[in-house]
Amino acid sequence: MSAPSAEEIPAMDLTLHIESPAAGGSSIARHEGQVVFVTGAIPGETVRARTEAGPKAKFLRADVTEVLDASEFRVDDRRSQFLTEGADAGALFGGMEFAHVDLAHSRELKAEVLRDQLSRIGHIDRSVEVAAAPGETTGLNWRTRVQLAVDGNGRLGMLAPRSHDIVPLTAAPLATSAIAEVALSSLRLPGADRLEFAWAGDRGAAIVRGDCDPSGLSELAQILPSQWSVLADARNGTGRKGAGTKGGHSKLAVVRGEDQLIETVSGRDYRVAADGFWQVHEQSPGLLSKKVNSALSDQTQMITDLYCGVGLLGISAATATGARLYGVEGAKSAIENAKVNAKGLTANFDASRADRAKIPNSDVIILDPPRAGAGKAVTRALIESSATTIVYVSCDAATLARDLAVLVNGGFAIDSLSGFDLFPLTSHVETVTVLRR
Repeated sequence: MSAPSAEEIPAMDLTLHIESPAAGGSSIARHEGQVVFVTGAIPGETVRARTEAGPKAKFLRADVTEVLDASEFRVDDRRSQFLTEGADAGALFGGMEFAHVDLAHSRELKAEVLRDQLSRIGHIDRSVEVAAAPGETTGLNWRTRVQLAVDGNGRLGMLAPRSHDIVPLTAAPLATSAIAEVALSSLRLPGADRLEFAWAGDRGAAIVRGDCDPSGLSELAQILPSQWSVLADARNGTGRKGAGTKGGHSKLAVVRGEDQLIETVSGRDYRVAADGFWQVHEQSPGLLSKKVNSALSDQTQMITDLYCGVGLLGISAATATGARLYGVEGAKSAIENAKVNAKGLTANFDASRADRAKIPNSDVIILDPPRAGAGKAVTRALIESSATTIVYVSCDAATLARDLAVLVNGGFAIDSLSGFDLFPLTSHVETVTVLRR
């Protein structure tokens, strides 16, 4: 074996003292003055960790191999309960960055990261508590949308951290009970790329992506109870009818059941495509819509809802205030559903990118962008609009901080900023910011 080049740094085993939490669920330590992002640690601990080999960089990445001085907030890694029998205990998967951390303490770590991002990126000095979702006790069984990878043998699992390797699992981690009850180890989907689950109320949908063997689809339909619809990429040549298209997705075929789900929030039904966007935590729709509505006056006359999806936040706000509503969303299928969902309201919707939309004269603008945030064009349009109130719902602290800096410099003031742990045991946090001018 040849020696590494001068630009390559070999893997090293280091003893590290963990200083603080970092974005993405890792923690910060230092080795000879160089920052090390450590996975699997908790601030305050002393650990042995192995760094990744790779090109010389300003920082190192490492994984904990042994905990020498454990934090009082360390618990048994919750991921082990999802591993198949006989699996290597070290074969853990990504997506549960705080699986080894006490749930309440994980919210404190998220609050510290949020405070750091606001300060460092947005130059906003503000401490924000991250509150638990209503009724949350364990951090498990909350996801109503789950994506699972499929390995070369058709087994279902999750990707290992920072890897394309698939760790087979017995059940979907963090999933709401109806999804968690599906026995993954008994399923085989040869040829499939991934399996998506969505659950709403008392019905669900399982969506198979890739060139799955028809026998795998038949097996899935036999295993799942009748309240589950089964859909697959239409190129499989299966199914009895097309289910429409979604941005970035191929056309779906219905193997069994329907291609739409019905979500109910505060007594109103919302139709959403089985593969469409909906808030992931089962408590998110009700909590976020109430938080948005609490920021609005009953004198509100016109609301614009950017990145509106199937209309949840805007429709809820218009219902609460009696205001007219204009919604913008890039996915045409979502807009079609938004029009149905807004029945009884004075509402118009456009299938358009938010950064290309012409915002009408509005008292209030609501936006819930993807993790990439709103960006320059949208924040500029917000500043140039007639709105006196903006309600910004975000699932990414860094892009929120960036966008808030622009809005504050453009004349808005932050009236309130609330954090919610709507992605328990992961590194993500949801925020609702109310800005006024």
